[in-house]
Amino acid sequence: QEDYGAEHQKRWKRALAALGWDSGESAMTLAEAKQMADTYSRSRWQPVVDALTQLNPPTNTPVPPTNTPVPPTNTPIPPTNTPVPPTNTPVPPTNTPVPPTNTPVPPTNTPVPPTNTPVPQSYTVPQSLIDNIRVWRAEQGTESDHYKRWTRVLAAFGKASHNNPMGVSEAKIYRDRGWNRWIEVVKALEKLAGE
Repeated sequence: QEDYGAEHQKRWKRALAALGWDSGESAMTLAEAKQMADTYSRSRWQPVVDALTQLNPPTNTPVPPTNTPVPPTNTPIPPTNTPVPPTNTPVPPTNTPVPPTNTPVPPTNTPVPPTNTPVPQSYTVPQSLIDNIRVWRAEQGTESDHYKRWTRVLAAFGKASHNNPMGVSEAKIYRDRGWNRWIEVVKALEKLAGE
């Protein structure tokens, strides 16, 4: 058919060459014939595809795998390092306990009665300070710490009875807190102590 042009004629000549005819063109491959069937008239090219398929049966037949699994040869070997019983048997201690020779000694530091007992001094606490302390003590109940502190001060001045009279160092603590009442108390206690 001359009216389809040179390319058309060339395609069919190649198809003839593939089928064994000497058309002067290179033989068409099966893949090309399938492409022609998909692109042009399938009714025309499908017979060509079928004929080429018969002429060119697939040669890639599946080959059974030759890599058959080999059973492992590394069979487990039983351990040869059998446990050895320990040879370091415990040795009984030779350092037997020695009874202590340092027997407790009874303490010789017998308790000393407090020395802060009121001692008659040449200094006499002003009566005005004693009166003020009694007024200050009465500001709170007899069971309060306030009352007990001022009672201890009076005991240090010999004006009350208490087993722990107020000392100079403790009175200074209250003074240093900014409690102004204790300024005169500290001075009086220092004079009684001879400081």
